[in-house]
Amino acid sequence: MAKKSYAVIGLGQFGTAVVEELVDKGVDVIAIDTNEESVKRVSQILPTCFIADSTNEEALKELGIKDVDAAIIAFGQNDKAMILTTVILKELGVKRIIVRVDNDYYIPIMTKLGATEVVSPQKSAGAGLANRLESSDYKDYFKLDRKYNVVSIMVNPSFIPITISELSPNQVYGVNILLIVRKDGNSFVPSGQDKIFPDDKVFVVGTNREIKAFREGINGKRGRLKKAKKPSKE
Repeated sequence: MAKKSYAVIGLGQFGTAVVEELVDKGVDVIAIDTNEESVKRVSQILPTCFIADSTNEEALKELGIKDVDAAIIAFGQNDKAMILTTVILKELGVKRIIVRVDNDYYIPIMTKLGATEVVSPQKSAGAGLANRLESSDYKDYFKLDRKYNVVSIMVNPSFIPITISELSPNQVYGVNILLIVRKDGNSFVPSGQDKIFPDDKVFVVGTNREIKAFREGINGKRGRLKKAKKPSKE
């Protein structure tokens, strides 16, 4: 199977993070930016990194961006360049065009112009901050869609160890446990016989209401709840 190829356009913090993840996955990546310093920085991990203007169709053609499996427009503050780049990528025949927007006003516009996916990192970051402010034991927050989220929860130091089967997180709270990270840094995808221990970092998926009920069940003032009613669905 041929390796997939990607183009990352814009090498700010967001774009650089995307490049780093793609490089780690061993796929082919072309990265461009108009800023020489940004290109120089990213070129330390990616040789196929170029100074180029994404609103210049000929420049994109010369770099072979029309042949990539997907292009990610990673800058969000230059609305004009974002729009022009999307249109050019669409005209070049790029099948998958992922656009970062910092203003939700542009989401339907970018879709109509040819974007196959639109991401709003600032909105996701804001949602994560709001949830961490509400619960100090929420460490990470990832919004999957309008209903479901993934949250990592630090388990209370006074928590009584219990197997996942005994805790029954799906039956009791409606959440699924995706990953457990021990305080020594060891991480694993748990089975029903694995135990949750104090100071574990537990990643769970569910609605906000379900995750909140699970968090209260393991970290509430009364300690781990022996019995709990499954919260109603949102």
